[in-house]
Amino acid sequence: MKTILLPTDFSENSKNAINWAIQLYKKEKVNFILLHAYFSPQAGMSSVVSINEILRKQSISDLKDYKKELENSFKNEKHTFSYESIYGDVLHAVKTTLEGKENIFVVVGAKGMSAAEKLFIGSNTSEVVKESSAPVFVIPENVTFDSIDKIAIAVDFQKNIKNDLFQPVLEILTNSKAQLRPFYVEDDELLIDKKTEQEITNEYAKQLSQQQFAITRINEEDPLTGVQKYIHSHNIDLLVLVNRKKSFFESLFHKSFSKQVALQTDTPLLVLHD
Repeated sequence: MKTILLPTDFSENSKNAINWAIQLYKKEKVNFILLHAYFSPQAGMSSVVSINEILRKQSISDLKDYKKELENSFKNEKHTFSYESIYGDVLHAVKTTLEGKENIFVVVGAKGMSAAEKLFIGSNTSEVVKESSAPVFVIPENVTFDSIDKIAIAVDFQKNIKNDLFQPVLEILTNSKAQLRPFYVEDDELLIDKKTEQEITNEYAKQLSQQQFAITRINEEDPLTGVQKYIHSHNIDLLVLVNRKKSFFESLFHKSFSKQVALQTDTPLLVLHD
């Protein structure tokens, strides 16, 4: 059974991301884990112990109430809900919960800015995305689930893709019949010869079980602008990024971009780690 980890602070933003995930996987057997991280400000030792216990009890109480709310709202026999309350920050809580688990994804919300801005500028969301060992969905604020009709994959033309890297994408394609739209933003510093391009194209096609697989090239001085234009011009419902060492997108994960150059999109992201 698939497991979906749902970090929440009980805000409307996190609840929106959770609703999106539940609807995306409405046809599959899934156990959803509601995860709440709590911590107390610095104080005297006796005060901290007392405050931590109060926060722990409140966290568990809120999780129980929210679990019941979701079960009553969606009433899907294929879905089960559990919860975890962990002391510490969100990243620590996510890492702790992921330990030893397989076939698990994480879904987080991005409040205020677009999902991509949150990812590249820095936030709790970006830390979870960069440090998580599992695939992570990033759902922008106020984006409600309708359907997944077009999935864009940002290709970086690096060889040796990890086996089953795109399994989450394959599952979505199977359940949604969505169209796959791979694309590549030209980088003057990384020129790809025709042989290498064909080898990598074939590797992607094999991983994604695609008989016909054509990668669209985008000429744009600013890579982020190129991604933005592609998403908007093709009405993309989900953007897939692969975070790999020494790749174009790995460099994005370690830079800080202003709002003027960051993506202005309300498209959900799926970040895979290779």
